[in-house]
Amino acid sequence: MSFSNIDATEKKVVTVAVLVSAGHLMLIAYAAMFLNISVPTCQPNEKLFTEPSISKIGDLRYEVHYVAKMWNFLPKKLVLPKGATVDFYLGSNDVNHGFHINGTHVNLMAVPGVVNKATQTFRENGNYPIVCHEYCGFGHQNMNAVILVSDKVTEAVFEDSAQASESKLELSAAAKSGKELFGVKGCTACHNVDGAAGGVGPSFKGLYGRTEEMQDGVKVTADDAYITESIKEPLKKIVKGYNPVMPVLPVSDDEIKNIIEYIKSIR
Repeated sequence: MSFSNIDATEKKVVTVAVLVSAGHLMLIAYAAMFLNISVPTCQPNEKLFTEPSISKIGDLRYEVHYVAKMWNFLPKKLVLPKGATVDFYLGSNDVNHGFHINGTHVNLMAVPGVVNKATQTFRENGNYPIVCHEYCGFGHQNMNAVILVSDKVTEAVFEDSAQASESKLELSAAAKSGKELFGVKGCTACHNVDGAAGGVGPSFKGLYGRTEEMQDGVKVTADDAYITESIKEPLKKIVKGYNPVMPVLPVSDDEIKNIIEYIKSIR
């Protein structure tokens, strides 16, 4: 059957479909060539990572590894010089998360076992908030970070107080084990280590030795005995302002000691 023998209405439908498809292809080409927008592949052949990192790969060109986990983006704050181009690599340590940098075209999914990538050039000074647009659990609304672009800085750096304080300390073997357990046992789901407010449970930053007020008004010092009790019997003493939602964790006495050593290091 030739095109001339097709019903007039069907001709219009085919013509419109071809024009719309051509328009979409032109828009994709325009976005790629003039707006620097690229569509990330689903499973790029990149090495998996579990910690954030930054490296300089050229003049005003950087590679930054972002880690998403319940409920945080690491690094929490990235400072960039104006005009910097960044290759963002994104991984997840637990569940699916969204990753959108406001004011840019960077919009990725953080998927466990996968590394996604996007590239962005920051031509204007200012704050670029990072938000999670994929519901990822109880603390989803607290999952954020920020990129600061300024012509007053010359190199890209992380400004994360928790990471900075930790990097200045040489962790003991017990504290290193405790840090690993902190992630493996799911502590990251409710407790952060950067002092940020709004978490499901109290932050571990500066916790050791701090005086905490319980819901019944009793004040308790966060020492070895208190932390051990809180892990073994999490509903016995509830810190004021928080809900009794912590489960009993499957940890041994030795593991608890290592977790305490790690908490001591988070100053």
